[in-house]
Amino acid sequence: MSGHPDDSQRQGFRFRTDFRAELLVNGGSFACEAENLSRSGVLLVGDLPASSAETVDFVLKAPTGNLTVQLRGRVIRNEPGADGGGRSIALQFVDMDDTRRDALEVLLARRLQAPTAATLDSLKPGASAAEIKHALEAIPLPQRISLASRASLKERELLRLDSNAAVLEALAHNPNFGVLEARGLAGSAYLLPGTLDSLASNPRFKDDEELRMAIAVHPRVSMTTAERVTADFKLPQLRKLLAKPGLNQVLREKLVRKTTQR
Repeated sequence: MSGHPDDSQRQGFRFRTDFRAELLVNGGSFACEAENLSRSGVLLVGDLPASSAETVDFVLKAPTGNLTVQLRGRVIRNEPGADGGGRSIALQFVDMDDTRRDALEVLLARRLQAPTAATLDSLKPGASAAEIKHALEAIPLPQRISLASRASLKERELLRLDSNAAVLEALAHNPNFGVLEARGLAGSAYLLPGTLDSLASNPRFKDDEELRMAIAVHPRVSMTTAERVTADFKLPQLRKLLAKPGLNQVLREKLVRKTTQR
């Protein structure tokens, strides 16, 4: 149910990070660091082997928590470190399916922070959706992600119109994000399956019927999440959900069977 539009400009952002990593090569695992990262590749540095492999597997790990992403990359460069110690290996991502892309987006959204705060104070009251989107796009992506994670109510209302999935992921994890906002965010076509799952699992509003229905009919929701949010629906709720457009056909058939069994 998920998809990713081709956006070459979005792929080009490269961020300095302090992610831990593991290179899996020559039958061994080598701890290292991801010095910088984009949505198309990564630079690993550390005590790494001078392998002749054309493609390698590796793991990226968030500095805090247990979020990890296993990826595969084509070796672009494999050379001694600039200071004469260790090696640096530049990798271009390959075999990137939806699951890996989504996980990478979540990893970036939960970790990237901007060095300076960005605001949307320049927008005048009553600004159009086009004006809001233009103002958002003028803010560098790392700053929008940082802003979304701590934004005020007014800022969150504007950030909900952002078309970048990583910004929306950060917004969904804003500690002040409320159920009415979650309902509105669930209608965004740019959400990733992982963000929808986070909304569905959030204990502050996971039992909200309207939100659960919005998640269930989202075109990018995973079948697992869609089934989970509708698992305890009663007959009136099932009929209400079945009347909504956009419901996945496989899920619809399962729900119809439920109504006939009651």
